[in-house]
Amino acid sequence: MRRRRVPIAIVLVAVIIVGVISWLRTRPLEVPTPFVTQGRLQVYSLDVGQGDSALIITPEGKSVLIDAGPPQAGDEVVAALRKRNISSLDLAVATHPHADHIGGMRQVIENFEVKNFLDSGQIYPSNEYERLLRAIKEKGIKFIEAKKGMTFDLDSGVKLVTLNPQGGGEWITKVRAGGSVENANSVVIRLSYGNFSMLFTGDAETETEQLMMKSGEPLRAQVLKVGHHGSRYATSVKFLEAVSPEVAIISCGAGNRYGHPAQVTLERLQQAGAKIYRTDLNGEIAIVTDGNKFEVHAAKQPVQVALWSGSAGVLACMLLAIALSSKLGGRDGRRSQRRRI
Repeated sequence: MRRRRVPIAIVLVAVIIVGVISWLRTRPLEVPTPFVTQGRLQVYSLDVGQGDSALIITPEGKSVLIDAGPPQAGDEVVAALRKRNISSLDLAVATHPHADHIGGMRQVIENFEVKNFLDSGQIYPSNEYERLLRAIKEKGIKFIEAKKGMTFDLDSGVKLVTLNPQGGGEWITKVRAGGSVENANSVVIRLSYGNFSMLFTGDAETETEQLMMKSGEPLRAQVLKVGHHGSRYATSVKFLEAVSPEVAIISCGAGNRYGHPAQVTLERLQQAGAKIYRTDLNGEIAIVTDGNKFEVHAAKQPVQVALWSGSAGVLACMLLAIALSSKLGGRDGRRSQRRRI
C-alpha cells in the first residue's frame, strides 16, 4: 500500500498542477490599455458575442459603424458609441442581412442620427431585416446599395473603398454545399489612411476571395478582419498571400456552437505570420494609427505563464510532482519507522 501511494501522489499532483496552469493560460484578465486617440485614426472591433461590429473614428471625428452584432448586443453597441461621445454616424454599413450582423442596428438608428446607410442590397425575407429597412425609411436615412469601386472620402485622407458585391445585379450565386449566398455577397471594405490599411470582409468566404483576387483590386492590408468569424471556409492560403496581414482580428463568441474560429483557420493565419486577436478571448480590440505606425490594444489579455507550455511544461510539472511525492513518501517512511519503534 505504501508503494502505491507514491505513484498515485505523482499523478494527482501532476493533474492538479497541469489543470491550474491550463486555466491560467486561457483565463482572460482585464488590463488597462491607455492610448492616445487625438489626431489619430481609431478602429474598434466591438465585443458583441457571436456576431460582428466595428467602429471607425477618423482623426477629425467622423464615424462609421460596420455591422452591429446580434439583437441582444444592441445595448452594448449603443453604449460603445456613447462612450466615444458619438452623437451621429456619418455612415452605417450592413455587410449582409444575417441577424448576427444587423440585429443591433435598429437600436443604433433609434438612438443616433445616421446620415448614410450602405447595404449589400440583397433581398432577404427575414423579420429582422424588414424591420431594419422600415426604420431606415421612417428616419429618412439615405440608403446606398453597395457596388464594387464605390469610394467614401472621410477626412484627413481616410478613405473607404468597396470591393464586393459587384453591383448592377451581378451576384455570386454559386457557393459551396451548405454555404450562403448572403455571406458570399457580403460588403467588403478596404480602409486606408496614409500607409495604413485594413480589410473588413463581413462573412465572405472563398468564393468571394477568389473573385476579389481576380479583379486586380488592391487587397494588401496590415490588418485583416477575418471573414465569417474564423470559419474553415474563409481566409484561404492564397487570399492570405494577397492580403499579407500583420494582424488578424476574429470576432466570435466564447464557446459558440459553430466552433468558430476553426483550428485550420488559426493555423493558416499563424503560418502567414499574422498576430491573432479574438473578441472571445481579448474582448474589445482597438487599433490606433497615425497613418504610418499602428498599435493594437486589447481590453483583455490571456495570462502568459512562462516556461509552462507544451511538453516542457508537462515535464516540469512531473518533476515537481515527483519531488513533492518523494517528500510525502519520506514522511510516510518516517512515520512507519516511528511506529516500528
